Amino acid sequence: MTAKPLRVSTIIGYALSTIFLVLGVVVLLGLAIPDYLPKQFRITMGVVLVLWGVFRFVLTKMKG
Repeated sequence: MTAKPLRVSTIIGYALSTIFLVLGVVVLLGLAIPDYLPKQFRITMGVVLVLWGVFRFVLTKMKG
């Protein structure tokens, strides 16, 4: 069994997945959104970013 070399697109896919997941958690915790914005907006944006990160991870995993 030999390991397949990583392509640049695979590395970028995993990096973007990680960035979206971390950013989503930061938004959910309220660290990146000002206090004057509604809580529902913060929760919605955080969940969307986390789901987008999971989507990117699954897409990259299936592609590579």
